[in-house]
Amino acid sequence: MKASNKLLIASLLLSLMPTVNAASFIDKYMFDLDDGMLDASRYLSEVPLGFLPVPTIITEPATGNGLALLGVFFHESDEQKKQRITHSDNSKHFVLPSNISLVGAGATANGSKGFGFGHMGFWLKDTVRYKGYMLYSDFNLDFYSLGGTDLKRPIELNINGPIVLQELRMRLGESKWFLGGRQVYRSVETSLANVKDVSFFPTDTLNDTVNTFFDHHLSQSVTTSGFGLLAEFDSRNNPMNPEHGYDYQMHITRFDDAIGSDVDYMSYHFSGLNYWQFSEKYLFALRLQYDGVNANDEVKLPSYVPPSVDLRGVPAIRYQGNKVAVSEIEFTYKYNYRWKFNAFTGVGRAAQSFSELSSAESVHNYGVGFRYLIAKRYGFTMGTDLAKGPEDTVVYIQAGATW
Repeated sequence: MKASNKLLIASLLLSLMPTVNAASFIDKYMFDLDDGMLDASRYLSEVPLGFLPVPTIITEPATGNGLALLGVFFHESDEQKKQRITHSDNSKHFVLPSNISLVGAGATANGSKGFGFGHMGFWLKDTVRYKGYMLYSDFNLDFYSLGGTDLKRPIELNINGPIVLQELRMRLGESKWFLGGRQVYRSVETSLANVKDVSFFPTDTLNDTVNTFFDHHLSQSVTTSGFGLLAEFDSRNNPMNPEHGYDYQMHITRFDDAIGSDVDYMSYHFSGLNYWQFSEKYLFALRLQYDGVNANDEVKLPSYVPPSVDLRGVPAIRYQGNKVAVSEIEFTYKYNYRWKFNAFTGVGRAAQSFSELSSAESVHNYGVGFRYLIAKRYGFTMGTDLAKGPEDTVVYIQAGATW
């Protein structure tokens, strides 16, 4: 590694650790002893409070450009701390840490901002898994449909409030199957973004009428609280960087006033992630996903509840419906132990009913990217994707598994 690169990395860390001899710290903890490449394994596993900073330039079309910073902490058990991983081209050589914690914050040009923290646990030798996060969002988002009605022009709404999700699953014996439960809680205030009161009409009566309409149809404070069941089959070689195996998940969640929800409805989710390793160099992956919500005809679902097409390059909530189906493929060339290069494409559809999915508009994406093995001890990668959707071209900074 060139001396200039080491000095650059050292100067970046000086701002975080001003009392540490940066040069010796970099040499000891930030470069792999086996291949001399940049690697944060020793720093993350041996330095107290060591974390992986993930800076992100937000280019999400739904919120505008912005900046975010995520910190990823890896926590190992005493038994795992005794393990040492040496250089190997075999992807089986990694440590799955008992706990991974995340904390982050971000803001964008259209006034959206948020902060949150999360935690993933692989407990009791990966027989119990936990995932949970709390996010406080203050987002301004363009909605292209309201109450199942498509709009000729998008309307920008402010979505403000906390979101909490928790999932706990247990392995069935020594199998690849997990069963468990989940909890979802949202307390959200919705209003017309960046406009407090309409006052551009010629008469006060007309202005009052329009404001009353917005307050009645767009401004609301809604709590949604749900509990559900989930099942998962997971045979991936590494949940944080899968190269072969399968991960199939299904969960059903009931939102009901009996558990504190202002709106009664059901949500459904199914996803199938498939990874095949054709050779040492060539990998192929396929994602299949279906999301849906069901509610009585008289129930008015909040604007943010119906699912939307989730594809790289497609703005969040751009294509919404009560039923959404997505498929995406990704081809990866593994240049060497550290570097991977990928190309992907996908298609999604959103409709108000399952029978309408077959005739709904298809939304396509395609793109390219790369990944670098930044922490070989955990098989953890970071990289970038450049994705083209129907309207926009978007850059994503990726950390860990893409899906």
